[in-house]
Amino acid sequence: MSQEERDARLGLTGLTGAEREARVRLLREGIEREAAAARAALQAQRAARRAQRDAEPVSDPDEGERQ
Repeated sequence: MSQEERDARLGLTGLTGAEREARVRLLREGIEREAAAARAALQAQRAARRAQRDAEPVSDPDEGERQ
């Protein structure tokens, strides 16, 4: 993909230097927010799995032999 194609996909064509920098900054901030939200969701999912695993009763392998 050429630089012109990338610029077009990112909405950077026809912008001045300052406008281009502002647009790139906004794009980066959006990506950082999405990444932070994804990390938080993953962390919450892992915590929920840990809590569920901790809440399950622990079976004793010797108990099955005594019955």
